[in-house]
Amino acid sequence: MEVILHCGAHRCASTSFQNYLGRNEQVLADQAILYWGPELTRAKGLNSLNKLTPEVCEVLRRDLDACQHDGAQQLLVSQENFVGSMERNIAFASLYPSMLERGQLLAEAFGGKVTKLALNIRALDTYWSSLAAYKFKRGSDPIQRMAWRRIAQSDRSWRNVITDLSCAFPGVPLLVLPFEDFAGHQRAQLEVLTCREAPEFSDGLALNDAPNPAPFGLTTKQRMKLWADYSEDLEWLASGADGLAELICRTETDAHGAIPGEIRIEQRKST
Repeated sequence: MEVILHCGAHRCASTSFQNYLGRNEQVLADQAILYWGPELTRAKGLNSLNKLTPEVCEVLRRDLDACQHDGAQQLLVSQENFVGSMERNIAFASLYPSMLERGQLLAEAFGGKVTKLALNIRALDTYWSSLAAYKFKRGSDPIQRMAWRRIAQSDRSWRNVITDLSCAFPGVPLLVLPFEDFAGHQRAQLEVLTCREAPEFSDGLALNDAPNPAPFGLTTKQRMKLWADYSEDLEWLASGADGLAELICRTETDAHGAIPGEIRIEQRKST
């Protein structure tokens, strides 16, 4: 059985993707594809990775064996909190600073059964702005100007997150799917992850949107710096990511809705 971990990240249309999977859960099951979303991962004790016990890991591995015994060919697990929390990102003014440790705990929990990883990324300026708006909308204090300065000056980008995740799962294929290509295209994303034709129902969802900006926010100079960092991340991914990950970009013409990232990056350069 193939075990696919979709690890978010936050503010990258993960909730919309999970809603799509949940609405099509029976259709997927008929294709021998099982889906575990945030509610199931919470029930299985996977939402607090630093509190994992040997007993939790043993039950998880028995559950995986049972899925395979019952005829599942693929298990897709989607949980954006696998990479960390938005609150910790804000507190440290850094992008998922505990990714390596969390990835190692996750790998230990699944006991070497993970066969594919997937991560959504997003332009760093819009990622941080969306995160701030989302938290402020739900009652959190706005990010202050000093914290925005630290965020913009941080040398940690998606490249570091991807490297940490890959190091935690050595040899496991890691697919990186940009938010800018796959937001609102849940079907295309699922086809990339499963290499199968996906259900059409519920495509185009946009849940947990936070359209109104939080107070303060990034300055123009800070936005430009974060955009430049993201551009460097994409260049690194498109050039092969040191063999650690594969960048996938969406297209309307490919049978599976995606093309290798290097081609799409070249297309963007020429426009």
